[in-house]
Amino acid sequence: MIFSLLKINKKTSATLAGIAIGAASLWGLSMWQDISRVELLRLLLAVLIMLGALALVALWAVALGKLLIAGARRLTRRR
Repeated sequence: MIFSLLKINKKTSATLAGIAIGAASLWGLSMWQDISRVELLRLLLAVLIMLGALALVALWAVALGKLLIAGARRLTRRR
């Protein structure tokens, strides 16, 4: 694959490939449904923002869970 020639990490190349496939799918859908390019870009941007927000919420939830577990361990050690 072209990403191996660019010496990009596998996870990064998978992310880039996924975004490219998603963009191509949205482009095909827009051609089929006669959606303008501006609407297509808005849709793609909205999806990327939503995925970013979900990733941040998941990161926050994991951090909160780890803090709660660490706090519970400290309380059980003191007793």
